[in-house]
Amino acid sequence: MSIVDDLIENLVERNVVGLSGTFAVSLVDGGIRIKGQALSSLRDQKKNKTILNATIPVDAEMKVSALVIPLPAIK
Repeated sequence: MSIVDDLIENLVERNVVGLSGTFAVSLVDGGIRIKGQALSSLRDQKKNKTILNATIPVDAEMKVSALVIPLPAIK
């Protein structure tokens, strides 16, 4: 096997990523706001060992431009 094959096997094929968390989505003036936490873990399936655990705080606000929804003519 080549070095590239070994690298791909070790990084992609043997590992599993778990992702969970809670988010609150709220409407704010001109957009939305997302707050919460994402919990992530990276696990090596071959060795049955957790490589990485991460808790990621999420606090984002997105502005949304005005939406125009055309309606068909009612006759």
